[in-house]
Amino acid sequence: MAAGYRRLVALGGAAQVMLESSSLIALAPMVCVTAAAIAAMTAEAFRAPGESLPIGPLGYIGLVGAAAASFFLWDRHASSYGVVVADNFGLFVTWILILVGLLSLAASSATYIAGRRPSGEYYALMLFAIAGMILMAMATDLLVIFLALEVLSLAVYVLTGIGRDSPIATEAAFKYFLLGAFSSAFFLYGIAFTYGLSGSTRLDRIAGTVPALASSPTQLRWVALGLLMVGFAFKVSAVPFHMWTPDAYEGAPSVVTGFMSAGVKTAAFAAFVRVFPGALAPFKTEWIGVLQIVAVAT
Repeated sequence: MAAGYRRLVALGGAAQVMLESSSLIALAPMVCVTAAAIAAMTAEAFRAPGESLPIGPLGYIGLVGAAAASFFLWDRHASSYGVVVADNFGLFVTWILILVGLLSLAASSATYIAGRRPSGEYYALMLFAIAGMILMAMATDLLVIFLALEVLSLAVYVLTGIGRDSPIATEAAFKYFLLGAFSSAFFLYGIAFTYGLSGSTRLDRIAGTVPALASSPTQLRWVALGLLMVGFAFKVSAVPFHMWTPDAYEGAPSVVTGFMSAGVKTAAFAAFVRVFPGALAPFKTEWIGVLQIVAVAT
């Protein structure tokens, strides 16, 4: 009897491990890039003064590994506890982000960043930013989207001001950081209002509470939609939240500017599609007009 009980417990534990493994597999592309970023930081930390280490190839390995993982996950619709979904839309965006990362690393290999060859910190920051972008593209929970947004934003803030000796770069990074912090606060308040109205931050559950949202006070719903839209508008440089763009693009190195203009906007648009045309599609009449005005003005 005791032996049978132990076997049952062991089988239950094995099943739990298999379940967790199948849930975590959706994070494989992001894990590959994150591992490469950590490896780049470690290599830089143990590099002797004056020693030249080929840290760049670590970035290529991580991005190629992420591309292979994305190819493996295609059509599998893997989900990590319902908050990260590796569906075909997210994987397609992931491939775009990987391509942007590969081109940025290739351009970095032939240029000087801040008057010197890119070091481990530069590669690590770029890889962490890509990892945040991938997570943002596959996130199906508002809090996970916010977490991914902060991961990529913090890395990009530092990349903008990586030219430490340049007053223009320092000013650009400072302005970008301040305005980015304000936009993050708006987005977080939007998440709080949405949670208060729907009782969840998961996009599928928000979409399932349409009757409750429809019966909620219209003013509160408009506030929630508006705050969320402000957060996304800042990241894609939409009018009137584009004032940070000229300074940041001028102060950052050319490679970082290209990386920001392509990668950050791609990830933000992917998350926007999941939130507004996805979970909040039933309220399209309440936000589509504002979106059209912002698009034309931008």
